[in-house]
Amino acid sequence: MALYTPPDKPSSPRSQRYEAEENKGGNNREQDDIKKFYVRPSLGLRLWGPLVPASDNKMGLWTLIGIQTAIGALCLHRVRVLRASTKFVSKDIANIPSLNIFSKTHGSMVLNPINNSLKKPSSSNSKLTQFFNSPRWSTFKSVAYLLTGTLLLSQSLLEASRLKILKYDPWYEEARSVRDKKFFNDIIQFYHEGIDPAKVKVKDAASGNVMSTNIPEVKQSVALVRAQAEAENPIIKWFGPIEYKPMSFTEYLDRMEYHFDIYDFLQNKRTLKENQQQLNTPIAHTEGELDSIVRHNREVREKTKDLVKNTPAGSIAPSEVGSPGIPLRGIVLDTDQQDVDTIDLNEIWSLYDPWMNLALDTSLSIKFLPTVMAPENQVKQNQNDSQDDHETKTE
Repeated sequence: MALYTPPDKPSSPRSQRYEAEENKGGNNREQDDIKKFYVRPSLGLRLWGPLVPASDNKMGLWTLIGIQTAIGALCLHRVRVLRASTKFVSKDIANIPSLNIFSKTHGSMVLNPINNSLKKPSSSNSKLTQFFNSPRWSTFKSVAYLLTGTLLLSQSLLEASRLKILKYDPWYEEARSVRDKKFFNDIIQFYHEGIDPAKVKVKDAASGNVMSTNIPEVKQSVALVRAQAEAENPIIKWFGPIEYKPMSFTEYLDRMEYHFDIYDFLQNKRTLKENQQQLNTPIAHTEGELDSIVRHNREVREKTKDLVKNTPAGSIAPSEVGSPGIPLRGIVLDTDQQDVDTIDLNEIWSLYDPWMNLALDTSLSIKFLPTVMAPENQVKQNQNDSQDDHETKTE
């Protein structure tokens, strides 16, 4: 039996137009996703928005930190100037230069060294002008400059600490990895694209002859040069690959925590290994060290014997019973103890426990006797019992 497959029906113009628009829309979405730019992360440069460079661009980061620090310092300097403008100085009228240089009039006048009151006042008397010339507006500007300068300097310090103190930065490692990956991907892409002979001509450096562009070595060299030129692009050099999306701050903290945990684990393991090596290493002394140790032990032994022999008066003399060469235990009391009733028996007992001393001085040898007979003795015992039973029956 044969199977008939009908031919495909030609699509209508409407469906063709719909498919074309759908394909075109899909391509546009892909291009929009590729061209989408993500703000580069930072700790103290977030005020710069999309101008923040990639985390592996140390020169760009330090440049923004310097600019931000300069702006913060300028704001604090502006606060100082505004505070000085609100100060008034009292001066004598005779010390103020005037046309009448022979005047002997004396009197005090309050002046402002920054905003001189002798200047001609403004002719405008509007409320807005009076508000901007009022002390309240000066105070508001001082507070605004102070907060702005403090914020900028603190953010600069935070970012500088990230660059100098942290030995491991996940954002830096990610940006460097993405940049290296883009460089190698560009080499592969340019290699497969090939070389247009109409635009590029390759000459041999030794002979100067034009070489074919289909040689693999030539394609590799041209692809490498194009990839290097792409990496030196100012935008790519500042921001890194445009299409990559940095990790979030939460993931950044998780990686930092994991790094510190692994670092502590490895540090403890290294310390344990070093301690084991030190314990396994035999203690070696030189001849001079051995002589000093022997001399020190001899001196300590002599001092101990002198202390035992020259016990203070009023103390209980140690027992003379004992083998020679073995130091005897004795109770040495304070020289102020003259009466037996004043001695604390519980304290003396806890310090000089006679039962503990007896246990330390006594050596016992204990032998356990088995309660079960050996197999050989058991057989003999059974034979003897059977003989006794036989004799009893015979009688």
